[in-house]
Amino acid sequence: MDNLVAVNKIDSLVEEKVELLINDQKVVAFNVSPQELEIGEEYKAEIDIFTNDFLEITEQKNEQIKRIEHLNNFSYMLWGELLEDNVLDVGFFITSDLLEDHEHLVGHYISFQVDRLQIYCES
Repeated sequence: MDNLVAVNKIDSLVEEKVELLINDQKVVAFNVSPQELEIGEEYKAEIDIFTNDFLEITEQKNEQIKRIEHLNNFSYMLWGELLEDNVLDVGFFITSDLLEDHEHLVGHYISFQVDRLQIYCES
């Protein structure tokens, strides 16, 4: 599921690292798409997650929180509603095949940590 993202900054040392604005939320992600992104431009993009280990998903109890929190380096804590087709709604949409083993949680609010976010824009 695509999001409309605005590119605020591109790292001068790690050119794949971009700072984005998605639904008024500032996010740092890695550009894994074939096209180069430009500062100040908006793109339709899919946001994905990357983790070095397995996802340790926790179901939110008595809460319905949708948000992201930057932890350190590039890692984030995510809270949101798991939708069909491996989509997590955290205030914007994150789509990942890593969520396909958790279809039993569709419609539930969950949380988990990721090592980084990735952005893919089609040209």
